[in-house]
Amino acid sequence: MSAVLRLFSLKGDWFQLGFWYPPLPFLGYCFLCGEVQLFSINLKPWLLNILACPIDKHHPLEAYFYKWETSAEELDKINSEAGKPNQFFTKQYKHLVKQISDGTISPASIKAIKDQTDSVHSLDLIIDVFKFIDRLSFEEDKSESNLLDKYPEGIDVLYRYLNLLEVEEGLLRCSVCGRWYPIGSSVETIPELMPDDLRDEEKDKAWLRKWIAKIPPSVKDEGKPFKP
Repeated sequence: MSAVLRLFSLKGDWFQLGFWYPPLPFLGYCFLCGEVQLFSINLKPWLLNILACPIDKHHPLEAYFYKWETSAEELDKINSEAGKPNQFFTKQYKHLVKQISDGTISPASIKAIKDQTDSVHSLDLIIDVFKFIDRLSFEEDKSESNLLDKYPEGIDVLYRYLNLLEVEEGLLRCSVCGRWYPIGSSVETIPELMPDDLRDEEKDKAWLRKWIAKIPPSVKDEGKPFKP
């Protein structure tokens, strides 16, 4: 196995990441906070809550999902069980509502997801997720106890979507500077939020052409740092 280095941005803070291929949990050093932390960067929708553009630090990023790493059979299972709280996930539900209460969960980042995978199962899920996010926007009492008592089905749907699904390929775009970043271009499921001078123009253009039918017009016409 060979070591790989990537630059990554979590809400604007730069990280230098060392990880092994195939991807495993790894240690990342935050140059701003001065701490070493353990990360796993396979792109699950939850990660969008903390990702920001490494150039202008804008959050949230537009997210276009093109292909799931999660199998069709597993997507079907997750979709069929969504909205049916399971005691197995009790601790995870509590952790999720804590993140909702403290603002870690970013509704804007979730609403910025565009599912273009052609999976009927994930489309069903994201519709239910959007409905729950909309309901939360009108909820004045976002205490952990109230959310758990009042929205058990919605919490379950949100947990399963954010944490059990994994994106194999897709695209992230900053609506402020117009830069786009591939998911799964070099290594499946890995988002590559790298500064312009560290990007491979030919590889990035080839990846864009691979997904040209799904690439948003804003990237085709005005994408930075490269267009197809």
